[in-house]
Amino acid sequence: MSYRTILVVINEHTGSTVAARYALPLAESEECRLVLYSAYGEGGDSTAIRLTEKHLDHLLKEAIALGINVTRVTEIGSITKLLPHRALAEAVDLLLYPLTPGEHYGSTMQQQTAHHLLRTIRADLAVMRIMHMGKPHPHRIMVPVGMVISDRKQRVRFVAALAKCFHSQVTLFHRPDVGKQGLPDDFVTLRNELRQYDLPVLERSAPGHIARAIALEAVSHHDDLIVLGASERGTLRRIFFGNPAGDVMKHPPCNTILFRPAPR
Repeated sequence: MSYRTILVVINEHTGSTVAARYALPLAESEECRLVLYSAYGEGGDSTAIRLTEKHLDHLLKEAIALGINVTRVTEIGSITKLLPHRALAEAVDLLLYPLTPGEHYGSTMQQQTAHHLLRTIRADLAVMRIMHMGKPHPHRIMVPVGMVISDRKQRVRFVAALAKCFHSQVTLFHRPDVGKQGLPDDFVTLRNELRQYDLPVLERSAPGHIARAIALEAVSHHDDLIVLGASERGTLRRIFFGNPAGDVMKHPPCNTILFRPAPR
């Protein structure tokens, strides 16, 4: 199933324009509507507003030139309150949110904007950490996979859409389960479903601390993009057992997306 409406959040930071460089080809490939969205706080900084408007103007022209059905939306107020309602009003299927330079996914108190959006957005959500401004077209996408994949169909749709529009190679990566032979059933199913899209899919594994293994794999094999699944651990479990996705998102070796499927 293809996406019908994709929304990307644009702000004064250059990283948001890189996120838009992912959204534009996706919207063109999926032949769907694109919403360029920004929200200014009450009494917002004039320099930040000017830079955001400049980014929006440029991206709007680029989307029109590509023949994309594009809408530009600007609102005044708190993005954590406005964006969930806007996503519903625009019938958004996929929302791309770029982390600001000072924002961190996985903080213990969970008070960042990204955490509010993870709890309130009803569409598929891609939280993006942009590390390389000059690599908006990934040729090698790494997808770490756990033992159980609760959001398999939505993750397959998202990864397949990315890989198709960028003509990317996908590498599925997992940590082997000590004492068990073969691949986890969910891993095999996800791999086979991705291959139904005629995508080149590789398989790799490595033991040890999962966040370090992901980073080392990405560096050693020159991956351009990592697509992580959002942690399903509660606050207490994250405190005592850690949050691998949060660890990778803090200092990723390349551009990274934390994907959370739309709540059922």
